[in-house]
Amino acid sequence: MRHFLALAALLACGTAHACLFARDAQPKDWLEWASVLVAADVTAVEEDRPKGLDVVSLRVVETFKGPPMAQGATLQVPSRMWAACRLERPAVGAHVLVAINPNSDALLVPLAADYAERLRVTARSAPAPTSK
Repeated sequence: MRHFLALAALLACGTAHACLFARDAQPKDWLEWASVLVAADVTAVEEDRPKGLDVVSLRVVETFKGPPMAQGATLQVPSRMWAACRLERPAVGAHVLVAINPNSDALLVPLAADYAERLRVTARSAPAPTSK
């Protein structure tokens, strides 16, 4: 049985700030912002017009940060985000970076192989979190 984790993509930090972050963030920025950071392949994209959402189904392929995730996940993204952030709506088969912060705010952006390698290197060199 395939497990799904539903994630709401709420841009609480403001669309403009979230858009700049999504387009310009360096690997260390993603690792600092996110409590969960994974690479995934898009398996389906459906519109929920009444709610103004795109429902993106994902197959998680790698975890850069956070606890192990279910193999499948569903991310609900406000449909307006793509145009507002000048990001392409992901197509089935796209390889993406999914980042979720401690407030459950989420961002989804295309993920190139070289950027994934930069994330791996940065994650390996990051200091372990300390408890207070």
